[in-house]
Amino acid sequence: MKNINNKNYSNIKRQFFTIVLMFGFLTSSCTKDFEEININPNLPEESGADNIMGGVQYFTFAEPRFVAWRGNLLYSSQFSHQFSTSVAGSWWAGGDIYDNDQGWTNAVFDKSFTKSSLNLRNLLIKFGELEDTNGQAVTKIMMSLFYQKMTDIFGNVPYAEVILPEFEVKPPKYDTQKVIYRSILEDLKAQMDVIGNSTTTISGDTGDFIYGGDPQKWKTLANTVRLRMALRSRDAFTADGDGAFIDSVIADCLLNPLINETNEATLIRSRDPLVNGNLDGGFEDVFWGFGTGEGGNGVTGSKWILTDRLVNLMQDNNDPRLPEIATEAENGGYVGGMPNVRVSPAWEDMSKPGPKIVGTSFSDISDQVPVMVLTAAESYFLQAEAALLGYGGDANSLYQSGILANINFWGGQNAGDFITNEAIATLSGPTQDQLNQVYNQRWLASLTNGYESWALVRRVDLIPQITDNVNFWVSQPNNGSVPRRLRYSSTESTSNSVNVQEAINAQGPDVMSTALWWDVN
Repeated sequence: MKNINNKNYSNIKRQFFTIVLMFGFLTSSCTKDFEEININPNLPEESGADNIMGGVQYFTFAEPRFVAWRGNLLYSSQFSHQFSTSVAGSWWAGGDIYDNDQGWTNAVFDKSFTKSSLNLRNLLIKFGELEDTNGQAVTKIMMSLFYQKMTDIFGNVPYAEVILPEFEVKPPKYDTQKVIYRSILEDLKAQMDVIGNSTTTISGDTGDFIYGGDPQKWKTLANTVRLRMALRSRDAFTADGDGAFIDSVIADCLLNPLINETNEATLIRSRDPLVNGNLDGGFEDVFWGFGTGEGGNGVTGSKWILTDRLVNLMQDNNDPRLPEIATEAENGGYVGGMPNVRVSPAWEDMSKPGPKIVGTSFSDISDQVPVMVLTAAESYFLQAEAALLGYGGDANSLYQSGILANINFWGGQNAGDFITNEAIATLSGPTQDQLNQVYNQRWLASLTNGYESWALVRRVDLIPQITDNVNFWVSQPNNGSVPRRLRYSSTESTSNSVNVQEAINAQGPDVMSTALWWDVN
């Protein structure tokens, strides 16, 4: 596999141990609900920028098991039809995966805000004390990534009142998704301007597992996030009469450096099982830690399989990523399943995620791919989409660069032959058909980043509605359609009821079928 993020593992191990201890202390002084947090004002002075930085990156991008299991796997990766827990013996076999589980939803909302939002502000305070303007800019870029994820999951969320370094005990107001998107787009540009041409490494660079404190790489990430968000919200801004604004953002993004293979944003989890276990682990923790399915007992616990949509897209086109991503079924061949089936297939008949996703055991994850923040492949596909929409650039060349980058990410072989020999690797047909090719390859390239897969699926309606209520679950309120959002946290609805209700009044009913502002298709 290509070495995407060349980090010093021993350094990461030492840093992670410190983070575990420090974050336990940071969060122990917090109340249960993020909006009621009241901290020791001296605490940021006791914690170094490297410790807070490392913890922020872990909880925001890698996510501990408690959040990753629910938000990234059970919800978004299944909503986007990449993984499925609908397999015999699974705890969720035969159920409707489009349904809401309020406990899972609470975990995604509450834990994300308490772990990420609070400590991003702690980090902003620390860099202010250090008078590190590049560090402040990097922190605000990470804030933008966090709030982009949260608003894409829930819609209207607290933003303006919780990004400031000043800590308030009062429950925060919710901002509309349009306000959040426009504010982030403008703030990312502002942070790019703050960094300018500076190459001064930020303080606490040993805690920056993504870029090692390099401000220019963070600047490039900020610009690529702008392009991602601008394309996602383009139709909504245009429908609101703000087409000139969003067109200017996209044009400006294309004039500035964008992520490529030399500076993609990924984070390698610790390869040390003890360190990783203390941090709750990733997909491997969930896959191997809750029932093995061995010994003839048929219990697969939390395990999951790949979908037929994913397997078929690769298998039908001789895609070299297939053996890197999937395992052959015990009974032979690459076979994917479907979410929401009433009768789940047998475990031994299905393809499971391969070692590069889940390792070979709880403790052996040496070949596991890095956590995706924003990869070269996604950057190229974004640029290809922009080219097809008329903003300039060679769409086919960018499309093929995206495919090549993702094949290399997974360590696939003979990538050049795939580009040369397979029709799917060349854009063809009407513009909409070419856009669909880009969307499908971007969907494939976002595997393991369910949040981005789900956002793409909703925006371009990539997954058709399920209408067969005999073999599949077609239940209210989604009626077989991919959920458009998650419901709000029940704890938040109790402790911040006035502001939550105002958000619901502005956005629509607090159900999974209520479309977000940018979801206008």
